[in-house]
Amino acid sequence: MSGSRRRRINSTEALARSLGLSRWTVSRVLNGHGGVSKKTEARVRALVRESGFEPSLYARTLRGGRTLTIGVCIQELDSPSLSKKVGRLQALFRKEGFRCLLELTGRNRVLEEQVLSRFLNLKVDGIVVIGSILSGNSPVFAELVQSGTPVSLVDPETDVDFPSVEVDRAGAMEKMLELLWKEQHRSFGLAGFDPEYPYSFQRLKGVELFLSRRKATKIWSLFEPGMVTHDYEYGERLGKMVLKEKKKPSAVVAVNDRVAIGLITHLRSAGVQIPGDLSVVGHDNLDVASFTEPKLTTVDQNIHLLMQAAVNGIIDGIEKRGKVPVRQVIPTEIVIRHSHLRKVSQ
Repeated sequence: MSGSRRRRINSTEALARSLGLSRWTVSRVLNGHGGVSKKTEARVRALVRESGFEPSLYARTLRGGRTLTIGVCIQELDSPSLSKKVGRLQALFRKEGFRCLLELTGRNRVLEEQVLSRFLNLKVDGIVVIGSILSGNSPVFAELVQSGTPVSLVDPETDVDFPSVEVDRAGAMEKMLELLWKEQHRSFGLAGFDPEYPYSFQRLKGVELFLSRRKATKIWSLFEPGMVTHDYEYGERLGKMVLKEKKKPSAVVAVNDRVAIGLITHLRSAGVQIPGDLSVVGHDNLDVASFTEPKLTTVDQNIHLLMQAAVNGIIDGIEKRGKVPVRQVIPTEIVIRHSHLRKVSQ
């Protein structure tokens, strides 16, 4: 019978019997333990592929083995950049032989704590939390420490004494303002930056650092207070605010690409030339940013580096390969296109 027609194998015992090996040998291969020759390991893995065998995660957990699962907790998936982070994370873990269990918590602290406790009950091999809103005194963190389960926080909104990887948002803002300064811009609008929102607050620190060097600068703040969706429609509303300003900034830094594109669309419909009368830049480097008119200058978060750092931390914790760094800051890159330019009179 051909390999493609081989009867499906549903237990470690049946797998061992088919290969003429001991169950102990097969179990060591499936659990990633040593003490088995490369030739034997290759035979086991070949039959696993051919037969479609998948070990029972429940049975492996009872035996103290790995479940080959990673719990992933995220607040929401309302933006393309968040979706890209989750997709990249899953692809990287899949490459390492792990599957992800995804839970969305909708910025609910109680639900986030419940999800993390649930992951522990399921005996996942590691936990990644994207955008955690929990404070360091949350009781679930004591549970995580006691369990010994590797944890990686990606862009936590609060300072927590756990391994974390974060985007350098302050540095990104500094670099973008310096680029605009070199284009002879001296007045800036900040579109959508609510100082009460942690990620905006981090980027506003970059504004402060820039202003400490470039003192002859005027800053306008353009945002709606309260929880808003940072989407294209919000950008259009901020565009209306810009038009009402008697004295306008020469460049606007938007909180993200969607807000930037909505703002540009509204201003251009009102006859504002971009660039020329006004320059606009974004943040996130969405795919659409290279297809707008003008093409959008923006910040790339280096999502591949961010998520690779998170995965490395989990794998190192699982394999016990030394101490995982407590905090890693991932640098960003400015993607220069056209929207930041300024026409300077001769």
